[in-house]
Amino acid sequence: MNPGLLRHRITFQRKTQVQDEEGNWVEGYENAFTVWGSIEGIVSLRNPEVTIAGARGIQAPRKIVIRENKQLRRDMRAICDGRIFNVVDFGYAKNSKAYIEIICDEVGING
Repeated sequence: MNPGLLRHRITFQRKTQVQDEEGNWVEGYENAFTVWGSIEGIVSLRNPEVTIAGARGIQAPRKIVIRENKQLRRDMRAICDGRIFNVVDFGYAKNSKAYIEIICDEVGING
């Protein structure tokens, strides 16, 4: 993996409970960590990630690659340049224990 390809600043957020203006507790998000990463569309139908995404009902599959981070959880979301990505699954990149490939669903682009 070429570290120069990690050119996007990506903030990962975890779910939390926050109070709204009326004092009610509602689900929200708080920043957990920010890293450099890459964001790619998953386009090849022969790609195993497309099969996984399709089986999970993901409409806009994306792959984010970051350096390994022990704080990453499956119930998080990622934010980059105003775009929101829900984390679906992740694992080590091929032939590497230093990089993580994250399968995400981009939120808000399917109407």
